[in-house]
Amino acid sequence: MSRKKLNLAILGSATLPIPPFNGYGGTQRGIYDLISHLNGKGHEIHLFGPGDSDVKNLENIILHAPVKNSIWIPENKLPVEIKTKEEKRHYEESIDLLKKIDLEKKLDVINIRTDNSETIKKVVENFGKERIIYSLHNVKNLERVELIKELGVQCIAHCRNHRKEYKDLQNISTIIYGVNVENYPYSGKTLMQTEEKPKLDLLKKLKKLKKDYLINIGGIGKHKGQKTCIRLALETNNNLIIAGEPQDRKKDDNGRYFQENIIPKVDNNQIFYFGNANEEEKKELLRYSKGFLFPSGFEDTTWSEPFGRAPVEALSCGTPVIAFRKGSTSEIIFNGFNGYLFDSIEEAKEKINSLDNISRNDCRRTAFKKFNSKRVADEYEKIFYETIKK
Repeated sequence: MSRKKLNLAILGSATLPIPPFNGYGGTQRGIYDLISHLNGKGHEIHLFGPGDSDVKNLENIILHAPVKNSIWIPENKLPVEIKTKEEKRHYEESIDLLKKIDLEKKLDVINIRTDNSETIKKVVENFGKERIIYSLHNVKNLERVELIKELGVQCIAHCRNHRKEYKDLQNISTIIYGVNVENYPYSGKTLMQTEEKPKLDLLKKLKKLKKDYLINIGGIGKHKGQKTCIRLALETNNNLIIAGEPQDRKKDDNGRYFQENIIPKVDNNQIFYFGNANEEEKKELLRYSKGFLFPSGFEDTTWSEPFGRAPVEALSCGTPVIAFRKGSTSEIIFNGFNGYLFDSIEEAKEKINSLDNISRNDCRRTAFKKFNSKRVADEYEKIFYETIKK
């Protein structure tokens, strides 16, 4: 007997498009992977996000966009104060739209995909807690934890470490994060080893110069540690490509970390800044790299990575990862098998020099076995059905 198709709402933010077209946006890519699989299962999904999201190829997805343009894309030059007001408007109007949708056709489950405490509170006040699932994204916030405990909302963490951070919550499950591994092209060889011809001009240049490279892709900021990536590359005599955009947002409109710590070190001889990479550019940068550097939380000790999507994308391409041992990294990197974990600069340098000992095929197999987004969608679907039975 077939189960009923679900009528779902996914309440995201308006910060970046779903999916992001360039660079940073792991949360939004995760949402897109999830709804892609749920769409294939025939469920109807009301997605709340910015108007420049692109879900038109998903026939069961209905996009609701109170805000026309993504608030934190580099092209949006509005002052920070205006952006903050736009973000608030997105949430307020999204809740009003949710009410109308629920009256017309009762929603089975509302999946909250924002850490905005006021929004979480208002959704529960308007719809009750029974059919709400809150997917945790960012690091632990004591005020938000107390609110969630008070509201009694069912929560989902991205990994075991993420769940441990929220150990005070009673109603919490774990669904290990995943990506569409099939969409990432595998390379068993680095740029210097492969006979393939790269498409990107920067990689053509490096190949002509007979240079391999390390890579870091993601939001640029102290919490992600690109300054450390540069230090490691210089002290191990490796080339480094950094791709991404500053993520200071409300704290610093001009990206002080980027301007003071990254740009002065870019010499286009050993240290290269690529800028924002679109999906195809990112995949090519990853698949030919000798190693992905991920010192998340090393510089900013208050940051504990909830789950790093970029390292899993690297593994999907066959690229080993060298990561700081903090947060979720020990659940992604199996030390000596698909990369290395480090606790100090000296240890990281030693591991960089041992990258040739890692099988790129093992990296790819890890991604398929452990971090496939189809499995994520299946587990979410199971929880959705359990929720409507309560």
